[in-house]
Amino acid sequence: MTKQHLVVVRAGDNSLHPHWLAGDGDRTWDLVVSYFGDDPDIFTVDDVVRIDSKGPKWPALYELFSLYPNLATDYNYIWLPDDDLMAYKADINRLFDVCVAYGLEVGHPGLTWNSYCAHLITLRNDDTRLRYTNYVELMAPCLSAALLDRTRCYFNKTLSGWGLELAFAKFASDTRTTVALIDEVTVRHTRPVGGPNYKYMRDKNISPWDEMRALCRFLDIDERPIVETYSAVLSNGRRIDRGRRDRLFDFRMLAGWLAALKETPHPRALARRMAGYTYKALRQIPDRVIEYG
Repeated sequence: MTKQHLVVVRAGDNSLHPHWLAGDGDRTWDLVVSYFGDDPDIFTVDDVVRIDSKGPKWPALYELFSLYPNLATDYNYIWLPDDDLMAYKADINRLFDVCVAYGLEVGHPGLTWNSYCAHLITLRNDDTRLRYTNYVELMAPCLSAALLDRTRCYFNKTLSGWGLELAFAKFASDTRTTVALIDEVTVRHTRPVGGPNYKYMRDKNISPWDEMRALCRFLDIDERPIVETYSAVLSNGRRIDRGRRDRLFDFRMLAGWLAALKETPHPRALARRMAGYTYKALRQIPDRVIEYG
């Protein structure tokens, strides 16, 4: 394993990560498959490392980086995607390139408009290259090696992972300039939100909301944190900042999502999210994470 960056996917038998290796050209990243299935022969290919372990994604990643700490230190960036994302080699190469070019500590690719999604802000925005924010999805965060090293100790404090995105923001050196949703790189989330991990938690009567609030208390941050978009780099390369009560900025972002209504698998749900975004923008109501429940 000798490349600049690393991808670690928590993979089941139906993982889509073999598609990530497709396409012309070299990749700039090594791939570790953290496999939780039972097939002894699956995903055993050249130039890919398979490491077997059971359990939910984030505690398993905590164990992985504890057993192999070099995986957190020997690379420039480490991408931690779910296994139901459709992407290709060039997309992932570009993700790392953007993180390097903008000096990000946390980057997250935008979701294609035909993706299943939980949060409006994670969809690709048609008007921007990237948006600086304090909130990224746990679906596919790309962390600098330094930030991963500062935050991986929290991975085993939550089965759901909820709240870790807030830890990323807390421990980033400057959230306003080093944490971003990257619109010029997209992946497609192919399965409905909520998978076997959530069923496992329901069976054990564990609430991800309770986990998030507990981690917030542990980190000494607001249990009802506000989702902020601080600025954006437009398609033409110009950067615009959001003022304190900047409705124009908010509605410019909304305009970049409108065309997604034609492609989303759930137009009514997306329309409701857009209506909620519009209402909050008009009234300048803070967009709190807990309200997504």
